[in-house]
Amino acid sequence: MADLPIILGSSSKWRKEVLEEMGIKFTCMSPDIDEKAIRHEDPKQMTLMISRAKAQALLEKIKQPSILITSDQVISCNGEVREKPSSPEECKKFLASYAQHPAECITAVVVTNTQTKESVEGVSIAKQYFKPIPESFMEELIAQGDVMWCCGGFTIEHMEPYLDHLEGEKSNVTGLPKSLTQDLLNRIRK
Repeated sequence: MADLPIILGSSSKWRKEVLEEMGIKFTCMSPDIDEKAIRHEDPKQMTLMISRAKAQALLEKIKQPSILITSDQVISCNGEVREKPSSPEECKKFLASYAQHPAECITAVVVTNTQTKESVEGVSIAKQYFKPIPESFMEELIAQGDVMWCCGGFTIEHMEPYLDHLEGEKSNVTGLPKSLTQDLLNRIRK
């Protein structure tokens, strides 16, 4: 089973970068599901439910035996679950709040053997703390655009001067925790 091709069930450029950094060869497929239709009050459960739904949507399309990786992430800040900002104003509100409360990055990963339909899954959490972010920098970030496609409205790649400390893995903040993903790949290959 170790030689089955790997498919990343995502169109996220950040998740692709993480797998590339891990030295994993893979192809991509986009699950195209309505993530907003899947809700749960517990963000860990919600990200797992969305990751499972992505896998289910893709299982119907994958014709050859493969290992499928799907993932979902939300940000929790001071008890509020945040997904991708719906407007530049909401993004600015998110960014301003991070000086008072850390962004808790909650990321679920589901790894599925498409031949046996066996799945393994897990959730990883990292906390990113920020320094105060000037409004002019927020406007630059929003104009650049990437933050509008990221849950919680931030990307650490563009925010180095305003990052404080991180509890957890950087790759979790970018959308795919390396250690959890590797552990799940190892478990599904046994």
